[in-house]
Amino acid sequence: MNLEQTSAPSVEPVTTTDQKNWMRVSASDEDTLIGSLAAAARSYFEMATRRQLITATWVYKITNFPSGEIVLPISPVQSITHIKYYDNNDSLQTWSASDYVLDKSSTPARIRPAANKDYPSDTRGELYDIAITFVAGYGDAATDCPDGALTAIKLLAANWFENRESNAPINLTPVPMALDALMLQFWDGTVS
Repeated sequence: MNLEQTSAPSVEPVTTTDQKNWMRVSASDEDTLIGSLAAAARSYFEMATRRQLITATWVYKITNFPSGEIVLPISPVQSITHIKYYDNNDSLQTWSASDYVLDKSSTPARIRPAANKDYPSDTRGELYDIAITFVAGYGDAATDCPDGALTAIKLLAANWFENRESNAPINLTPVPMALDALMLQFWDGTVS
């Protein structure tokens, strides 16, 4: 499996101002740090839950079409841009959108051939010959994101702000249990 984000979100779901309000910080001397911590917490949340919060474009590469469904590794999926593959003649082909179905209501989303259709059979079968470009995310703005996700990001960033040393000799402060509870609601049940 090969997965790459090719078009990043245009905004962060938790702004520096949002994070400062959560932490009850009024001074501006650590705004850069606070904004970076919120972005890092968002990245951690997205990686741990395999969720895309703000709309982004991804390319998922696989070597062969499966015998069953193709399970997309990021949720929620908004749309498929295209599915391209190399045929036996080393020519790049596009699998017609009318020949497959995207089930984006399931989590994770799945692609399968349309009724009375099959996966292309003329693939050359070399490493990452099939590229699925798709758009994922809850929407284009923070208001489109689930409240639980935004709260998890704020909680984690605040914890990192208060506990900056990872190798303290005594009194390590664990990440609050509330973070696990917030993130668990976004777990899709798959194991990597």
